[in-house]
Amino acid sequence: MKLISHLFIYFCCLLAMVSCHPPVPPEPVEMVVEEELPVDTMTVIDRLEEEGTLVAVTNLGPVNYRILYGHPAGFHFDLLDDFSEIMGLNLQLSINDSLEDCFQRLRNGDIDLYAGTFDTLIYDSLFHYFPLELPAETGKTFAWVILDRDNDTSFSSAIQLWLDDFQKKQLRKTFYSYFNGGKLKRDSAFKVTNRISQYDAMIRAEAKKTGWDWRLLASIIYQESHFKPDLESDKGAFGLMQLMPVTMERYGIDYDSPVEDQLEAGVKLLSYLNRELPESITDSLERINFILASYNAGMGNVLEARRRAEKHGKNPDIWIDNVEFYTTKQTYFFVKEVTKRYSHYKNLIE
Repeated sequence: MKLISHLFIYFCCLLAMVSCHPPVPPEPVEMVVEEELPVDTMTVIDRLEEEGTLVAVTNLGPVNYRILYGHPAGFHFDLLDDFSEIMGLNLQLSINDSLEDCFQRLRNGDIDLYAGTFDTLIYDSLFHYFPLELPAETGKTFAWVILDRDNDTSFSSAIQLWLDDFQKKQLRKTFYSYFNGGKLKRDSAFKVTNRISQYDAMIRAEAKKTGWDWRLLASIIYQESHFKPDLESDKGAFGLMQLMPVTMERYGIDYDSPVEDQLEAGVKLLSYLNRELPESITDSLERINFILASYNAGMGNVLEARRRAEKHGKNPDIWIDNVEFYTTKQTYFFVKEVTKRYSHYKNLIE
C-alpha cells in the first residue's frame, strides 16, 4: 500500500514538472521546395474552343471567297464555314495572295489554317497538308494547310475527321456549284467586283450622312430583306429595312415610298436608337451590337435585357457573353448574323 502511495506521489510530481516546463519545440527545419514550372497542357483544339474563333486565310478569287448575291460565298469559304460551324467556332477569314507570307504566318502562329488553290502544291516539312479529292479537270490543287505538331494531333485529327465525312457527303456537290465541266462558272454574279447589291451607291450616300460604315448598313438590309424593296412581312414590316407601320409614319414614308426614302427612314431610326442607348456603353463596337439588338427587338426589350444581365452579375454594357444571354433567340441570331456578314463585307468590298 505504501508502495502505491509513493508511486502516486511521484507521478503527481512528475506531472506538475511537465506542466510548469512544457517541452521546447524543435527548431524549424527550412525546407527547400523546388518551384514547379507551369506546364501548358492545352491542345490546339482546347485553345480554339477557349478562344471561340478559327483564324484562316485564303487566296483571292471567285472560286475561293467573294460576295455572291449579297452574301459571302466561294468554294473554300463554304468548306471553312461548314467546318467552323461543326466545331462551334466563329470563322475569321481574310485574304492574302502571297503564299510565302501565309506560310510565314502559319509558322509564327498568327493564323490557324491556310486554304489555298495551288497551280503546284509545294510541300514544306513544317506543315500538315489536306489535299481535297476533286476532279482533275481544273488543273489546280485545292488544299488546306496547318502547322505540323507531332506531339499534338488534336487539330489535324479534327480536320481529317470532318473532311472524311464532308468528302463522302457533299464535297463534289459544293465543287460543281462553282465549276461546270472543270471550268469556273461564268454567270453574272461572278463577274461583279466590289459590289454587294444594286443599291450600293444609295446605301453609301445615306450612310455617309451619319458616319456609318455603309457595309454595316448593307448587312442589316440583307438580313432584313435580301435587298427586296417591296418585301412585306406577315407582321406588316415593309421595304428594304423592314420598318413597321408606326415607324414608317413617324419618318414620313409609306408603302409607295422610293428606295431612297426607305433608306433615309431606316438610317434615322438607327441614329435615334444610338442616341437612346445609355452613355455608359462607351465602346463603339459594343454600341453597334446594342443598336442592332434594339433595331430587331425594340429599345425597351434591350434595356430590360441589360437590367436582367446586371441582376445576374453580368456587365450590362457588354453584349457578347453578357447581355445577349438575356434576350430572345431571334435577336441573338440577328446581331450575330449581321456582324458576321459585315466582317466578310469588310474583307471583300472597299
